[in-house]
Amino acid sequence: MKNLADRIEAKAIELGFAQVGIVPIPKPATVPALEHWLAEGRHGDMTYLEKYHDIRIGERELEPGASTAVVVWANYHRPLGITKTGWRIARYALGDDYHDVLRDRLRALGAFIHAETGAAVGTRPAVDTAPILERDLGRAAGLGWVGKNTMLIDAELGSYGFLAELYVDCEIPAEEPSEHPDRCGTCTACIDACPTGAIVEPMVVDSNRCISYFTIEHDGPIPDDLEEKAGEWVFGCDVCQEVCPWNRFESETQLPDFVPRSDPASLTLERASDLRKSDFDRIFRGMAVRRAGAGLFQKSARRALRNRERET
Repeated sequence: MKNLADRIEAKAIELGFAQVGIVPIPKPATVPALEHWLAEGRHGDMTYLEKYHDIRIGERELEPGASTAVVVWANYHRPLGITKTGWRIARYALGDDYHDVLRDRLRALGAFIHAETGAAVGTRPAVDTAPILERDLGRAAGLGWVGKNTMLIDAELGSYGFLAELYVDCEIPAEEPSEHPDRCGTCTACIDACPTGAIVEPMVVDSNRCISYFTIEHDGPIPDDLEEKAGEWVFGCDVCQEVCPWNRFESETQLPDFVPRSDPASLTLERASDLRKSDFDRIFRGMAVRRAGAGLFQKSARRALRNRERET
């Protein structure tokens, strides 16, 4: 009979996760790098990254009493995130909102653990929004290494995936995960290809120059020299992943939730640049794109339209 850790891992795979690792909750490994990054203002307007700092750096527990993290990785890879009319949207945002999709699956995994142990086990899902250093957890759980573009990379699965965690308030004995050595080597493809030069050094992204940042998080002006370099990206950016050699052979996601929706894919850039809030809410209901809000989305679409017109 399989032990508890093996049964949890099998259930996680059944729920659609491509990878899973079970580890005692470790101290974050990259705290000095995080604090230096914040001190330099590389986080731009994302002041929420300064909050709950004691939890983020491991001085206070995210979930009191939790001792184990079940760390999962879900593949979202689909073909190029290009709409039928040519403008760009990051692959991860083409389907249903990953926060909802992964949280529901983590809750199902938590219910499974409760049933398997027959005890009142407390669990807490974390999907991108908790003040934790998720890539540190992913690396500790043996799910990959952190590349020069700051993405968690697996040699077989690549980097097009979501990290999420289930915090559990009991110990779950499991084999110690295998370490993934850094296999980026001398490659600088992601650094060289970044349109705006946002990867200022290996594993350091300056949000103030990142297309994802100013199409999702930043509603203020952007430097003139970056406007044209943003191309036709309207939400997010995949360039540093598109050029990564480890993504050459990644298979497509099997999760139906991440299949691209038809309405956004058919939206013209001209209409997107003048989209009413009610239409924005309707078209992008239940999608991660809604995080940008109608105003920022419209602003990004107008910039993309200007860039298209420059090219013609």
